[in-house]
Order: sequence, then C-alpha cells, then structure tokens
Amino acid sequence: MANTCTDHHNDDAEPAPDATAPTPPEQTWHLTIAYDGSAYAGWQVQTKQKTVQGELRTRVRLLFRSPELKVYGGSRTDAGVHALDQQVSFTAPTPPDMTPDKLVYVLNRWLPDDIMVLRARICPGAFNPRYDNAGKAYTYCIAPGRRVNPLFARFVWRTPRPLAVPAMREAAALLTGEHDFSSFAANPGYELESSVRKLYRLDVSEQHGLIFINAVGESFMYKMVRGLAGYLVHIGAGHAPAADATRVLAARDRSQAADSAPPQGLFLAKVFWNDDEWRHYEPLIPPFTLI
Repeated sequence: MANTCTDHHNDDAEPAPDATAPTPPEQTWHLTIAYDGSAYAGWQVQTKQKTVQGELRTRVRLLFRSPELKVYGGSRTDAGVHALDQQVSFTAPTPPDMTPDKLVYVLNRWLPDDIMVLRARICPGAFNPRYDNAGKAYTYCIAPGRRVNPLFARFVWRTPRPLAVPAMREAAALLTGEHDFSSFAANPGYELESSVRKLYRLDVSEQHGLIFINAVGESFMYKMVRGLAGYLVHIGAGHAPAADATRVLAARDRSQAADSAPPQGLFLAKVFWNDDEWRHYEPLIPPFTLI
C-alpha cells in the first residue's frame, strides 16, 4: 500500500501560545522515530512503567496542548527491543505555523537522548501505521561465543559457544514462505483470526565475528521474530538438525521449538509501504551503527 503522506519544509521556531485564537483544524501526523529500547518496558504505554510510546505521547500532548491525544505505533516492540524505523501517527489540532521541520526540532529537544524523531509528515487523510503498512523487516544480532566491544554489547545476544551458520541457513530456508507459525509465537492465536503468516525472507549472515538474522514478512505475531531467532540459534548450537524445522512448523505447538531469543539483540529495521518494496531491501549491518 502506498504511503500518501506529504513532506513539508518551513521554519523551525517554537510555536507561540495564543489564548484568543480559534481552535486550529485537525491534522493527521506521521512520524518516523528511532530508539534504543534498553531502558524501556517496550513501546506500548503501561501503568507505572517507562515506555517509548509514553515518553513520546507526553511530549506530543504538551506540544499540541491536547491532553487526550492518542499516539499509535506501527509495531508494539517488546521491553528492551530497539527500532530504526518505528512508524507513529496521531491526530491533533495543528496551528498553521506548525510544520514538520518545526515538530522534529521541538520534539528532539524535549525527548530523552535514546529516542529520536527522524522525519515528520502531514497526511491528507486517515492513517494508522499499524494497519496501513505493507510489511516489516527485523534484524537480530548475535555474538557467538565471544566477548564484544562494550560500546555495543547491549545490542547483541552473546551465546555461550560458536554457532554453525550453514545449519542455521538451511533451517531458515525451510521456515521461509507461508506457514502456520504457531510454534514460534509467544501467545499463538492471541487477538488473531489466523496464525498463518507469509515470511518473505529469513537470512542468516556473518560480519566482523557477529551473526545477523534478518526476517522480512507481511506481518508478525507477538514475539515471533524472537522465537525464530531462538530456534535458529538452537539449530546452530547443534541441539537439533536443520531438518527439524519442518517438524516444528507442522507441530503448531510453541513447546516444540526452542526458547525465544532475549530482546536486546532485536531491531525493528524497516517498515514497507509498497507491496514489492521488500524485494529491494538491503538490511543495515550492523543495525546499531544508527543508534
């Protein structure tokens, strides 16, 4: 599905309050943000816990003087998961001098250093990134059996031993395609009509002593990517042959796969707006170069 939002570029001065001015017309905004999720209990607002959505919503409500404003995200990332391309929307009364450049400037002054607004757009109609996207890509980072530079240690899963990458690739090929992925979702069937998903790509690559799992799909169930990553590490560690992936898929039972990978190695890497955009996608490796 094509993204119909339009870019605007004007001044970036902060808006001045005007108590006598009439209420401005509502506009739907579309933001792209990045964040280091290490200090957050995930994207979604939670009671008494710091979340990315909560931090962003507080600032947006202040900026637009709209205490009931709702902020929607394209992916409900888990606690400790990071994002390079999280998509956000909200609708708010928007003064004529509130431009996308100005919004980016002000929010980035107000937000904590581990959350950054990359881009802002005004949409001509209704828009919700959770439902209006055409697919997503995630990258999972692994340090197999080795110490890593402490400057990026919090962005990788350090496994206790080296991993057999060829076996991981063989299993990944068996998992690619349209399948029932109940065996890899934390809550199979939760709020879902179907647990069948189309996985366009599941690649395993090596660079600089690290292993990267790239998952590209139409949509993903809750903790599905972490489930896939944990299972591929299970295969790479020699706990099962690559062909076991076929059995696990057919079982449609979460207990038949390995434990999920921990959250710190996972990045929401890219959101697609056009149906074939994923075909030309090349993941940023390593993804934490943008954090």
